[in-house]
Amino acid sequence: MDRGSRMLMWACTLVMTPVAGCNGQLTPQAKELLTRATASLSRGDYAATVKDMDRFLREHGGSRQVGRAYYLRGKARLGLKDLAGGSGDLDESLEYSKDADVRVNAMLALGDLAFEADDLAVAQEMYSGAISQSRAGKAPRDHAHYRLGCVYQRLGKWHQADRQFHQVVEYFGGTELARRADRRVNAVAWTVQVGAFSGKGRADALAGRLRDREQAADVIPIISAGQALFVVVVGCYDTHREADEALVRIKRFQVDAYVTVRTMR
Repeated sequence: MDRGSRMLMWACTLVMTPVAGCNGQLTPQAKELLTRATASLSRGDYAATVKDMDRFLREHGGSRQVGRAYYLRGKARLGLKDLAGGSGDLDESLEYSKDADVRVNAMLALGDLAFEADDLAVAQEMYSGAISQSRAGKAPRDHAHYRLGCVYQRLGKWHQADRQFHQVVEYFGGTELARRADRRVNAVAWTVQVGAFSGKGRADALAGRLRDREQAADVIPIISAGQALFVVVVGCYDTHREADEALVRIKRFQVDAYVTVRTMR
């Protein structure tokens, strides 16, 4: 349905639905639907959320909270693995909601979808928008900074990525996301991690077996959550795509390997 048809439908809904007058206040029934949907979404009852928001949009589609309803239904649809329906609802939420919290959360969800699909241009737009409309030092801005840093790393913009990670470390120090951001600072390339051990001997043994297979393996000491670890990595790649191609080969004999950044400290 195009936007003109949608607006006509909602104009009719305003005439037919009791939304409590010109001040835009919701009826008790409409408030109950939103409250119930929020609770069911938080406990993972996605079908109940969709059902309640279907009803809300059908009966109260002209209210000021229509953007929130689309957001709740969109998140629930994503929980049900309906990516197309979920992303469509989140787009609608952005179009009609004036609530900053709803908009920021919708942008983050859309950014995550785009990032997972490797649509970095859309991901960058969504995360940047979430940062511009959220409060400094307050969640979920930490998520936006962190994921925007990851986008910049995928694009090979290492210094811009560092600026985003520094924001997470500075304003959200002590959190798990801050620790993850700190580990990604000063990255200059991509690599494939194949193991992490508390003892250097086991790490050296794995690296030796990989070198026997003509893999360029290295052992890198790191501190993670206050614990010393010895990480085994293979290769140093300029682009994420090159690392992904190497990962396919390495997974043949190290199935739990994954692509990560390689830092120079």
